[in-house]
Amino acid sequence: MFSKLKNNKFLKNSILYTIGSMMTPLISFIMLPIYTNYLTPAEYGVMTTVQTLVGMFQVLLVLSLQGAVTRFYYDYLGDPNKLKEYLGSIYSFVFLFSTISAVVLILMSKQIGSFLFSSIPINPFYYYMIGLSWLNALFALPMSLLRAQERASFFVMVNIIKSLLVMLLSAYFIIVRHFGAESALMSQLCITGVVVLFLFFKQKPFIKLNLNSIYIKYSLMFSIPMLPHIASGWIIKSSDRIILEKFVDLNEIGIYSLAAQVSMVLALFYQGVNNALAPRYTKLRKDNKHDDANKLLKTFFFIVLSFGIIAIPIAMIGAKILSSDAYNSAIWLIPFLIIGQMIKGFYFIPVANLFYYKKTRSIASSSTIAALINIIINFMLIPIIGIFGAVISTIVAELARMLLIYRGSSEVKSETTVSSLNKEREVIK
Repeated sequence: MFSKLKNNKFLKNSILYTIGSMMTPLISFIMLPIYTNYLTPAEYGVMTTVQTLVGMFQVLLVLSLQGAVTRFYYDYLGDPNKLKEYLGSIYSFVFLFSTISAVVLILMSKQIGSFLFSSIPINPFYYYMIGLSWLNALFALPMSLLRAQERASFFVMVNIIKSLLVMLLSAYFIIVRHFGAESALMSQLCITGVVVLFLFFKQKPFIKLNLNSIYIKYSLMFSIPMLPHIASGWIIKSSDRIILEKFVDLNEIGIYSLAAQVSMVLALFYQGVNNALAPRYTKLRKDNKHDDANKLLKTFFFIVLSFGIIAIPIAMIGAKILSSDAYNSAIWLIPFLIIGQMIKGFYFIPVANLFYYKKTRSIASSSTIAALINIIINFMLIPIIGIFGAVISTIVAELARMLLIYRGSSEVKSETTVSSLNKEREVIK
């Protein structure tokens, strides 16, 4: 039994990817005593709001092309030269596009900054946001290549070292230099820059720098429909803090952000397992191992359910122990936000099937509708009930997205079955 589990590549990679993906929220969890004792709820709210915006701008700067790398890698795997040219084209395009976009965003800092922030100073926080977004966009590509290559051990090592360095530098900036809300942002900017340079140097043998328009065109045709999906995911997960900043005190944002940060540990655990699920599921389907692929999805369902239930009491107790009294009211928000994360975990199951068939439009449409629902509920409820409105909007939006994506996956299965039957009839004739 132990030998079977040991040789199960999905299980092994799931554990490794989970460890790697969990490092960032785990470090944030460990840092809670420092954050909550050295930063006021308002400062913590500023820091997490900027980090939230980084997630959105990163998506726009990379155009979701990291997903194309993970998917098209297998199409060119049989031809090493084409694979190098393909990767080189995507890397070159993303670097040029993200750099030009970042410069434009900096030039428009007054206009965009005043729209995004009501009580947060544009200088320096807007510039931290753009710098981190640019570096994270570049960081996404080499990490997606590691996933496609199923180099889970190296993936984990990079995440662990990066997270530990960010933690140590953040602690130094907070405790010794008293940089306040800038501390974590400054440390992330420095460390991510160094790690990006290291990864690009390390992956140089796999890449032939060029700008092949055909590779870029087909990758963009695959990734652009994914943008609404990824952007919508960000809206459901994080836009509440942007809207909260316009209606409630920064201290309340800090309290809500703490609860959201704790629940994100579970979300990134699910993401870590999904990092192993997506390439393994694609490979099994391409090898016509359909029964094994279906078993994989059932295993993932069990993981989402069991770990979600266990996470609720652990998260509440952990937050109580690690945070100061000023943040106590965040503890009672945690169970509801974890329920939202569990719903999102179930959502990954039909996405794996749609991703394999390259039906990214279905993924995008379901996410877009859910994001609109999230925004509407946020604007309706936050002015009335504050942070509780953000909690309700998160759960409702995740539920709507999950139901829509399951319906889309069922339609694709039906279409595939009909197409297969028609082909069989033609063969018989």
